[in-house]
Amino acid sequence: MLDQVRLKMATSQSHSLVGLIKSSSNHIEFNYSESKHLPVNEFVTSPCICVGGYNWALEFFPRGLDSDEENKGTHVFLFLNLLSEMKDVSAEYSFNILDKTGKYLPLLKPIVQIFSSNSNSSDSKGCSISRDKLEARFCKDGMLVISFSIKVLSAPSEFLDQSSWLHHDVKKLWDRGERFDVTFEVEGEKISAHRFMLAARSPVFETELYGPMAEAKSSCIKIKDMKAEVFDALLRFVYTDNYDNFEKVLSIELVQDLFLAADRYALEKLQVLCQQRLWGALSVDTVLSTLIVAERLSSAWLKEKCLEFASMPENFTELALTEEYVQMVQSFPSLLIELRQQIQGSSGSKKQRISFAPVDVVIG
Repeated sequence: MLDQVRLKMATSQSHSLVGLIKSSSNHIEFNYSESKHLPVNEFVTSPCICVGGYNWALEFFPRGLDSDEENKGTHVFLFLNLLSEMKDVSAEYSFNILDKTGKYLPLLKPIVQIFSSNSNSSDSKGCSISRDKLEARFCKDGMLVISFSIKVLSAPSEFLDQSSWLHHDVKKLWDRGERFDVTFEVEGEKISAHRFMLAARSPVFETELYGPMAEAKSSCIKIKDMKAEVFDALLRFVYTDNYDNFEKVLSIELVQDLFLAADRYALEKLQVLCQQRLWGALSVDTVLSTLIVAERLSSAWLKEKCLEFASMPENFTELALTEEYVQMVQSFPSLLIELRQQIQGSSGSKKQRISFAPVDVVIG
């Protein structure tokens, strides 16, 4: 229904007219009837949205952008913008729009973008739709209702790479093995830890260790469906907030298991680090198993990277002959459909190339 676009933002002017925008939780109402006469390249900004410790805003261009020569004046554009003074903030986001029947339809499917508030040269992602279609299907009583989802995937790289003296000191508790008050049994191996530390780092551990569950009263808790070395790596991360000390030791299969464990215990930063590691290690031997993990955990970013890699002709030729590919098709037929769509989309044989200065956009 909509075109996803990538372009460099032109110099634009923002309007904050009273009554143009209303917002609540994850919904924004744009007063389209009042804003549709704004000049090309001028936009309306939503109120500040705070997600993941960062401030965001939606920018709505009722008459498009100068950089879109073909569609300016005839299409509207919608972008997500980072307001906080940060660099390299990775976020996954999507937009939906309310039609005249009261149903939300996808406006922009989940995509991942690295945001930088102080860089004017970075590409921006967004979506566009023709004004005629917008007014016919979605504009009701002069209003447009947009719902959005924003999930911060990683903090700035400068922050993630910094050492923390606090975690260095806390790690000493683990290394010395003093005052442990809970023990976990994993594959017959016993691993001890501190309840307060686990509860402080993971809401799942907090519920298990201090809530009404049976584990709260037990001094030895059995962990099922997890390898001992994976659970050990997870606890080391809890104490150190650092992935480097064991990342090189774990095989890709174990990193996949660690990703699943991080999701199980709601350790978001560890999830991000595992995804980055799996992405960096993509190969013909690992891409399908990583794709399945991404599908199971609904990781749109990692899934997209796997599909891009697997759809390359030289890679797909090898993958299609493997037993793992056959098993994936049987167990996850939807992934085969998405992979075929990715292959068709990347071929470009049936696509028209449209130029949005200063970059090219391919629209099906």
